[in-house]
Amino acid sequence: MKASFSDTGYVVRCVDSGEADKYVTVLTEKHGLVDFVARGARRLTSQKAPHLDQLNLIRFQSGRGDTPRYLEQVESVNYYPEIKKNFSKTGLCLTITEILLGTLPKEVEDREIFLSFKAFLDAIEKAADKKTVNRLGRQFGLFALRHLGFPPPRNPETDNLSAYFESIMNKKLIGPQIK
Repeated sequence: MKASFSDTGYVVRCVDSGEADKYVTVLTEKHGLVDFVARGARRLTSQKAPHLDQLNLIRFQSGRGDTPRYLEQVESVNYYPEIKKNFSKTGLCLTITEILLGTLPKEVEDREIFLSFKAFLDAIEKAADKKTVNRLGRQFGLFALRHLGFPPPRNPETDNLSAYFESIMNKKLIGPQIK
C-alpha cells in the first residue's frame, strides 16, 4: 500500500465512472502523471465536483492505497477562465493534454514539464490573438518533443506537429489543433 500525499497539479483528463464517481488524471508537480478516483464527485452535494474540470490547477490530498488512488480533498488554485471562454484556446490546450497523456510515463516526477505546462497555460490565458495562440502551441509542442527525447521533425518551423505526434503515439489525435 502506498502512502498518502499532498501536491499541486493540472487536471488533464476526467472520465465519469459508475453512478457518482470520476476517474481523474492529474499532471502533478512532484509525482508526475497520476490517476485518481474521486468518490462521489458527480453528486450534487459534492465539494470536489467544481474543482475537477479539465485544465484546472488544483491543490489536493490523496488517500493511501494502490493505483488508482482516491482523491480525499481538492481545492482550485486557478481555473483559467479566458481559455475556457475561447474555443480555439480550449481546443489547443486539450490537444496538448492529449499529447501529454500519450507520451508521458505514469508516476514519474517531471517538474520541468509541469512548470512548462504552467507557463504555457498562463501565456495562452493572456494571449490576445489567434496567431499568438498558434505560436505558443507550436513552441510547447517542439519543447515537449525535445524534452521527452524524440527527434525533431525534418522542418521544425513548417511541418505539421499534430501529424508528427500521431506517428509517435501510433494513434490519431481527437483534436489536431497544433498548427
